[in-house]
Amino acid sequence: MWPLRIENPIFLQNIYGNYPDLSSVEVTSADMNRNGPCMRLSFISTVLPYRPPAKWREFNAVSFTLEYMAVETISLRKFRSHGSSAIRMWDEDGKILLTCEGAVRLSLTCRWMRIIGITGILQSGSL
Repeated sequence: MWPLRIENPIFLQNIYGNYPDLSSVEVTSADMNRNGPCMRLSFISTVLPYRPPAKWREFNAVSFTLEYMAVETISLRKFRSHGSSAIRMWDEDGKILLTCEGAVRLSLTCRWMRIIGITGILQSGSL
C-alpha cells in the first residue's frame, strides 16, 4: 500500500498503472538530513512496470529513491547489507506512516513524501 500524500506520483502511475507491491525489496540506503528533517530511502524491486520507458532497454529490476519530509519520528533497529524487506506505507491522521521489516527494520512518521528517482537497472543475482 502507498500513501495518498505523495507529492509527484505521475511517472510512477504511468509506468506501473498503479502502485507497485513493495513486499519484497532490497533496501540499499537510508540517509537522514536535519533540514526538514528528511530521510531518503533507496531500494531495489523486481516488480517490473508494464509500460517502462524505452530508454531503460534491458532491465530486470527497478531502483527507487523516495524522500520523506518533515519526519517526526524514526526508529532504525536493524540494517543488514543483503536480504529482502517488506515496506508498508499508509496515511493516518494527516501523516504518513512507514514500516520496513526484514533485513532492514525501520519505522517512521512524516508529513509528506516525494519520489526522487525511479530507474530500470540490470541486476545480476536475485534479492
